[in-house]
Amino acid sequence: MLCIVISKEDIASNNIGEHLLSLEKWKRKGNIYFNNEKMIYFIEDTHIYHDNIDEEIEALGYKVSTIIFASRHASMARRKTLSVHAVGNFGKAEYGGKDATLVPCNPLLMRNALQLLKEKELEEYEVCYEATHHGPYLKKPCFFIEVGSTEREWRDEKACKAIAETILEIEEREYEVAIGIGGGHYAPRFTDIALEKGVAFGHIAAKYALPLNEEMLIKMVEATPNCKKAYFHGEYKEIKEILTKIGIDVES
Repeated sequence: MLCIVISKEDIASNNIGEHLLSLEKWKRKGNIYFNNEKMIYFIEDTHIYHDNIDEEIEALGYKVSTIIFASRHASMARRKTLSVHAVGNFGKAEYGGKDATLVPCNPLLMRNALQLLKEKELEEYEVCYEATHHGPYLKKPCFFIEVGSTEREWRDEKACKAIAETILEIEEREYEVAIGIGGGHYAPRFTDIALEKGVAFGHIAAKYALPLNEEMLIKMVEATPNCKKAYFHGEYKEIKEILTKIGIDVES
């Protein structure tokens, strides 16, 4: 079952949740809503600090396959974005999760979400991947889908509805699965490669997170199911050598 987590503390998340509930019929049981193979789970606190939410949900008797956190995105750059990204931290956990710990993602659903968001044609918004950069910690595959980057966008009904529609339409399709190394936080090169070449990215380490040691690179690969390739935005000889050694093809 696919689980969508809505934070009551988060303006954008609440708006996305309202659109989810209005777009289809749901059965309610407490703070959980059900619709075929999807469920919506409401929480009172912030997504990024709500560790072990997978265990919390399964303790209630529900088996989930992937968890989607519908969320706001905040940025000093104030960019208007609709984005998806994997969960975890390459270094110190400054915004939830655990230090140097990556959470499994679902690159196929992430790639399909990126495509669907692009097809919504909200021209004022940039559709993109983001680099992996915050919590929470959990063990189930998961990812964030976000609207950013200011309160104006969080309250934008068109943007929040586009994300809700994307979540309801999402499905796994077959793509080449890869990790991304280098570039900026909003991963423009990897977004272009995904949409133009049919590549599904999981964890992305922006330039500011580098260098990465062998242990962390192995964590990236293991937390990106079926990963066989890495794409680079920049030249990283030592990282290339490590990835080649562990059986990952590298493309610049």
